[in-house]
Amino acid sequence: MKKIRYNSWIANHLLFKGYSTITIAAWVCTRYKGKEEMPQRVRNHECTHARQWCECILASGVIIWILVLLAGISAWWFALSFGMFYILYALEWLVKLCFYGTEAYRNISFEREANAGEDNETYLENSGYFEWIKFIRKAK
Repeated sequence: MKKIRYNSWIANHLLFKGYSTITIAAWVCTRYKGKEEMPQRVRNHECTHARQWCECILASGVIIWILVLLAGISAWWFALSFGMFYILYALEWLVKLCFYGTEAYRNISFEREANAGEDNETYLENSGYFEWIKFIRKAK
């Protein structure tokens, strides 16, 4: 799950100025040249996002599997699982944009969890799954 691509083409060419790292699915793409250059807190933050992606794909996959079996929906709906993290992320940002304006990004539950655990090197090992749900209603 913690596959980090250092000096990534994606990070170097697609990220906005001021951003150094992005998590795409279970991979972390960064502008940093190597492990020694990348701060541990950034690694912790992005690896938390990778786990959140895994949680979303698994949970949505189970729900879709149940719907395939019980409601007879097409198995093509499983493709939606891959992007469920991004769908939830964007929907939450849109809702919080109405309440927090420019601070909406900082109040997204996925970001709140990642920020809360980025200084703890054992956060992923010691925290429960779906911890980001606890941050949905809390404001920063």
